[in-house]
Amino acid sequence: MGIPLLDLKREWEEVAPQVKEEWERVFSTMRLFNGENLLAFEKEVAEYLEIRYAYGMGSGSDALLLGLIACGIGPGNEVILHANAFAASVEAIKWAGARPVPVDAQESDFGPDPNQVEEAITPRSRALMVVHMYGHPVEMDPLLEICQRHGLFLIEDASHAHGAEYKGKKVGTFGKVGCFSCGVVKNLNALGDAGFAVTQDPEVAHRLNYLRVHGQVKKNDHHFYGFNSRLDELQAVVLRVKLKKLEEKNRRRREIARIYNHAFKEIEELTPPPLDPPWKKSVYHRYAIRTPRRDQLAAYLKEKGIGTGIYYPVPLHLQRAWEREGYPRGAFPVSERLAREILAIPLFPEMMEDEIQEVIERVKGFFGGEA
Repeated sequence: MGIPLLDLKREWEEVAPQVKEEWERVFSTMRLFNGENLLAFEKEVAEYLEIRYAYGMGSGSDALLLGLIACGIGPGNEVILHANAFAASVEAIKWAGARPVPVDAQESDFGPDPNQVEEAITPRSRALMVVHMYGHPVEMDPLLEICQRHGLFLIEDASHAHGAEYKGKKVGTFGKVGCFSCGVVKNLNALGDAGFAVTQDPEVAHRLNYLRVHGQVKKNDHHFYGFNSRLDELQAVVLRVKLKKLEEKNRRRREIARIYNHAFKEIEELTPPPLDPPWKKSVYHRYAIRTPRRDQLAAYLKEKGIGTGIYYPVPLHLQRAWEREGYPRGAFPVSERLAREILAIPLFPEMMEDEIQEVIERVKGFFGGEA
């Protein structure tokens, strides 16, 4: 059977009737921006995350950029981030006018190596950006201690990790700003680009709120230069409906991950994602295995009709856009090894049991030498 890496059609079939009904209410008023659904979504997601302020935006990338600017980060500042993150993180730092400073990842949670973060701090360092990769919470305590001791803002990119927890607290709520993408493939996903940012700080909240609408505090009264990054009513409807199902969907993701981890534990050439200790709760945006035979496995699974994905094959410091920074190959060996070895295999809440077993059999077949 053909098994995709992700099947958005199945999820849509579940929510379509309710979404379409609520869309009709929006169309009856044609209030497409700044309406009751946006306000309701912001309230509901803030309550879900147990944080004071939440603001819907046009994308997760916008949330990162506006989050940095709302914290006053710009030219002359440095922002530390791990080299295995996605390009959106470094783009936000660059467009804010600051200098991104890469450090290596650690294999245990795919987050930044605290020792390298400490070594990277200079008098110009203003923030640390932490990306919770593949839905796994980064080990926050050592990073929070470093930020507190050095007076750094902590900026969280939780775009892979809606609902993930560290010591009973949702990720995205530890830092000065938490940034979330709700793009079409995310655990909490819209039907197009969407995102939001959260904070506990009222001053940062004020800037986030108005940066997304041209800095316009009231009609034709612009207090600062801003952007056009609004979450529209139609996408807010979708996110409100799906937010109600997020915990259930994340539980199913963890259930499938446990089945995979148990099935793959004896394969010597395959490293499953890290098991959660009692104080962590992953949400498996991607079930990312590691193997030095990644490309061969991907080709084999494609031949067998199993979808896969590579996240991300080139670390940030080796991207063509960053060549001028002069980081040589080998500068961040863990990030480079992850880039060579990580492969995502199908995991989505709507998977059927026979599909899960088919994926397991095909992966085992490859490593067992199946013809």
